[in-house]
Amino acid sequence: MSEQHTNHTNSSHSASQGQGGAPRPRKHQKQKQDRGKRIALNVLKVLGTLFLIGLTTGALLLCFFAVYVQTNILPNAHVDTDDFSIGENSVMYYMNQETGKYEPLVTLLSSTNSIWVDYEDLPQNLLDAAVAIEDRRFYTHSGVDWKRTAAAVLYMMTGQDIQGGSTITQQLIKNITSDDDVTVKRKITEIFRALEFDANHEKSEILTWYLNIIYLGEGCVGVGSASYEYFGKPVSELSLAECASLIAVTNNPSVYSPYGTLRVTNQETGEVKTSQDYNKERQLTILYQMLDQKLITKEEYDAAVAEELQFVRAPGETDTTTIYSWYEELVIKDVVADLMKLGYNSKTANILLSSGGLSIYTCLNPEIQAMAESIYNDRSNLNYTSPSGTQQLQSAITIIDNSTGDLVAVVGQVGEKTGNLWHSYATDSRRQPGSSIKPLSVYAPALEMGLTTPYSVVDDYPYQILGGSAWPVNVDGVYRGLVTVKEAVTNSYNTVAVRVLSDMVTPAASFQFMEERFHIDLEEGREVEGRYVTDVAASPLALGGLTDGVSPRDMATAYATFPNGGIYRVSRTYTQVVRSDGTVLLDNQMEEEVALKTSTAYYINDMLTSVVSSGSGTAARLNNMAVAGKTGTTDSKYDRWFVGYTPYYTAAVWIGYADRNERVTAPGNPAVNMWQKVMSQVHSGLDYRSFTKPNNLTTYSYCQDSGLLATDYCRQDPRGDRIATGSALRDDVPTQYCTCHTEESTVTACVDSPIYNSSGEPTGLYHLAGEFCPEESLRQITLVSFDRQIIAGIQPRDYMFHYVFTEAAGTCEVHTEAKKTDPLEGEDPNITDPDDPNGDHSSSGDPPDDSSQNGGGNSGGTDHPDDIPTETGLPPGY
Repeated sequence: MSEQHTNHTNSSHSASQGQGGAPRPRKHQKQKQDRGKRIALNVLKVLGTLFLIGLTTGALLLCFFAVYVQTNILPNAHVDTDDFSIGENSVMYYMNQETGKYEPLVTLLSSTNSIWVDYEDLPQNLLDAAVAIEDRRFYTHSGVDWKRTAAAVLYMMTGQDIQGGSTITQQLIKNITSDDDVTVKRKITEIFRALEFDANHEKSEILTWYLNIIYLGEGCVGVGSASYEYFGKPVSELSLAECASLIAVTNNPSVYSPYGTLRVTNQETGEVKTSQDYNKERQLTILYQMLDQKLITKEEYDAAVAEELQFVRAPGETDTTTIYSWYEELVIKDVVADLMKLGYNSKTANILLSSGGLSIYTCLNPEIQAMAESIYNDRSNLNYTSPSGTQQLQSAITIIDNSTGDLVAVVGQVGEKTGNLWHSYATDSRRQPGSSIKPLSVYAPALEMGLTTPYSVVDDYPYQILGGSAWPVNVDGVYRGLVTVKEAVTNSYNTVAVRVLSDMVTPAASFQFMEERFHIDLEEGREVEGRYVTDVAASPLALGGLTDGVSPRDMATAYATFPNGGIYRVSRTYTQVVRSDGTVLLDNQMEEEVALKTSTAYYINDMLTSVVSSGSGTAARLNNMAVAGKTGTTDSKYDRWFVGYTPYYTAAVWIGYADRNERVTAPGNPAVNMWQKVMSQVHSGLDYRSFTKPNNLTTYSYCQDSGLLATDYCRQDPRGDRIATGSALRDDVPTQYCTCHTEESTVTACVDSPIYNSSGEPTGLYHLAGEFCPEESLRQITLVSFDRQIIAGIQPRDYMFHYVFTEAAGTCEVHTEAKKTDPLEGEDPNITDPDDPNGDHSSSGDPPDDSSQNGGGNSGGTDHPDDIPTETGLPPGY
């Protein structure tokens, strides 16, 4: 029993252990299984949550994208060819001045050549060649090749070279719109446009437009003009080989044009490949693609590969069958620019011009254009070569009718125009204007703001020291001292321009005035080769050293404001562009605004008339007409200008070299001479006119040294009578009397004792009279009195006429106490005491020169800079 009991106990114990061991693993396993289930459930919950979040986010993004497409893409997605009328020649017209009616000027107008070809005239081989190389699934997709688009996106995301994903439809959309920015929005818009366009147009229509709008080099837009350009025949007569060669060009005309001058040398083999070689390679690729896509047979392929292409002309030769005038090309540029403002791109605009059935009504005056061309076509009128001997002098002219603001004639270069798309210096170049900028940037704003009048006096004296030298300097290197603004303008004194700009107008106000009143684009500030440049400064605005310069058209347009009484007009080359159905495509109405007061325009006209009558522009005079204008010369004489006008016309002439760093060494100012040659013909036979004057003008006498009302003291200046008369508006007449000539600066001098300079020449001045001076030798003179801060010891011409100069020279030493007695018998009274340190230049017995006694010192201090005494005796700061 006990054993059994024991065994039972042991058995029970064993069972207990077994249950204690075996059940425990099953429990752990179950726990693990439960834990795994919980983890899996949690993972599912997380994944589900993430999925829901992703789904929600995706839905939101899709909603946002849908809204974005709806609001930003779809409104711009519609593109239709109904806006174009293609297939008719466009004609440019001019107005006959005698009949007042428009007459044809030129047909098939465009800066590029384009001939529209209808679908039925396009050879099948040409259609197949374009599809094979550009868009092999063209006939099966809906405007977008999603496979190519996805591949292009993949290439972009993986950093590989982006492969072309655009279909023919997408390329057409890009070509007929001006939206070609490289942005995601542009690409998305293009996709939607292509889908919409494809849904509303037949494939044949899309192909027709595409082949008529692609650029094929040599100024050819579309296969119609390119076929004549390269093969000399209509596109319908092209062979398979010629079709493939033509389509090859569109990939990159600069590389694949048969007339290109590209030459690429393999550095390893020395092999040279030309544009013709590249065209042939591309042609073979296209032919192979046509064969591979079963568009041609093997026999056709072999024949096309073996065909030797015959082009119209050799590489590098130019086609001069149709030469447009400078004016006609400018009209093209202006119309294209205005069409682009409407949303067309340049290619589409040129197609419209050449074959859109448009009527372009120009502002050309053919007689004036012919006159200008006759002068400019003759190289002998400007037959100068650059100092290096490598360049001929160039020039351009722009002529504006003052009554309308219309540009009536333009010539862009010297010499006969024998090609198209030449560089026009009249509109395509911007050169520094030199002093011709002064009336626009300095004197017009100063007058407009009431800061000065033509008879105000400013010091012709250096403004400051720059780099150790006085600045600015005048062309002749002379400083004259106090001068009127009118004299400064007449003779183009740089110092006065800088002082008026810097001390009165300020560069900032001048900059704003130029841009807002004359619409001349200036540089506010930018970095150029690590250097900061700006036109908001004295040198650019007062002296014409503009960062980018101006064009003759800019200058003529701005200057025409003056004879127009202060009215600024935008210069036009055309008035309207009309479709074949009579609707107006472009209405280029006259744009005008009041830029200046009539008084400002009058003052400028008056001063610039003096430039031509007695200043730097005398060579521009016309026998039968009032002329005003301003010359301009840049540093080192790289550019020469004359902008002149009459009551009828305004013309701007620029002269220089294509290479800007060559001096114009022609005598005088050749720009003035060219202006006169042209404008003398333009004004031949016209009735004389003068510039308009305001009604409230008054004439008054002023002192040339103060600009204030004159007094009798102003007549007693040793240089002579300093009183002049001027005309000004009543409100501009000064009310104060001269402060330069006063009783305090009036002295008694002895005419027997002249003051000489260091060269022994008379200055026109006399020593102060001493107590022994005979009464008949006494003379009352009034010297100039004013303040001037001396810079670097520089003394202008007027300094010797300051009263302190005469005081420093001392009193008369001819008539002393020893000489008061009568001469001894036999003694010549005209022989001076040999001990007299001053001597007497009249030892010959001749009395002092009458001109000196009567204030004739003009030759002794105002005309010859070398006559300035070296010892001034002036106090510091004078």
